[in-house]
Amino acid sequence: MKKVFVMLSLGLLVAGTSFAQDAPVKERKARTERSGREGGRKENITPEQKAEKRAQMLTKKYNLTQAQQEKVKALYLQQAQERTAFKAQRDANAPGNQQQREAMKAKHEQWNAEFQKILTKEQYAQYQNDQKARASRFEGKGGHKGHKMKNRAQKAEQKS
Repeated sequence: MKKVFVMLSLGLLVAGTSFAQDAPVKERKARTERSGREGGRKENITPEQKAEKRAQMLTKKYNLTQAQQEKVKALYLQQAQERTAFKAQRDANAPGNQQQREAMKAKHEQWNAEFQKILTKEQYAQYQNDQKARASRFEGKGGHKGHKMKNRAQKAEQKS
């Protein structure tokens, strides 16, 4: 009787494990197909398209008026064109040049000042809060070299 019981339980055990292995296997797409990009490269968007997309996003987020939207679109079109020219110049020269970095920072400050003139005080305050929140989100990740060094210095200060 014991032998029959052991044999039946072994048979059920073998049958149960064989059914557990028949789960359908999903085919996984390549990373480039999942991201929706061809060849894994970013789409080439013209500066006009970039400016339009950015202006629409800011209009939704900060409830811009039509006049503000046109000014923002013009500002971002200018910015996108200057960045494209800057990247072409940077690629021609040695990358990582300190003068180029300083020039880009100065341009960014200029764009920011012009952007502040376009928005109302409330809209600009909301924009600054969003920028601070975005910066704090990326602070611990060490995305840029400067941030990583700053975080290391902060960590060293906290330990001592």
